[in-house]
Amino acid sequence: MVIVLSWVLIPAAAADSSPQRAATIVGLAGLIGAVILIPVRWFIRLGGREPTWELRRARVEVAQIANRVRRNPSAVPASRLQDAIARLAALRTPETSELCDLLTSELNDFLTGTESWNEAGRRSIRIDRLCRSIWPDDMPPPDFDAREATFRWHLYRTFGRMMEVGNPRPTLADRRTFDELRDSLGQYRRDFTFRFIDAVNQSADRWLALPVVDRPWIESFEFKALGPDGLAEVKRIWGREAAMWGAELDDADRLALQEDLARRASDRESRPDPAEQVGATVDDPV
Repeated sequence: MVIVLSWVLIPAAAADSSPQRAATIVGLAGLIGAVILIPVRWFIRLGGREPTWELRRARVEVAQIANRVRRNPSAVPASRLQDAIARLAALRTPETSELCDLLTSELNDFLTGTESWNEAGRRSIRIDRLCRSIWPDDMPPPDFDAREATFRWHLYRTFGRMMEVGNPRPTLADRRTFDELRDSLGQYRRDFTFRFIDAVNQSADRWLALPVVDRPWIESFEFKALGPDGLAEVKRIWGREAAMWGAELDDADRLALQEDLARRASDRESRPDPAEQVGATVDDPV
């Protein structure tokens, strides 16, 4: 604000014909230089941090990282992921602990390359709800109303469960569950889903027809197993995370979230604090 105001005042001072014009212009230029040269962390130490704003900025950073990693897993170096995890650890409070833990879980999955389709979906829905409770006027709107978002989440979850069960060398119980899940897709058939469901059914038939299933049904999130248009059909239904924002999570979803966070908390207790590992980067501005 000081820099902008100074740049506005310089032309005004130049138009002034008083003897002090030169001194005024030099003074404003000196003020601009001083403000630019003073490190931002000095201002932060003087005025303090606003934890809610810092967390909002960290949330935006996680979303940016997620978009880049999902397009290209090697696009974000591990050091940046670790820095973001450390920053969340420093911002964690009793009031924001769940949100920080969910965001940290997302980053850890990117770091280890173990992101789960269903865990990511549940986490996104819950993160959005928590963010709206903290910043009700500062969140983009969901793509659909709660009913439509819930429909898309249930289809997403069923497809994700099929991917989990469709593992190499499935047992008879796995095959039975896989068939039941595939049959349940019929309830989600609509004008914008029938191509996707048909591709899933055809791909599942080909996979189960193999004498010995020695590979997973879906090997990557490029969805090549669903045919040349597989990825396009996935994007048609869930092209943005906002397609499922506002969906209602049932008891099983909430329990899965709690169990995942509890497991990660147990793992975290046996590892060093990431804030201590990264050190001073936690205090530096983004």
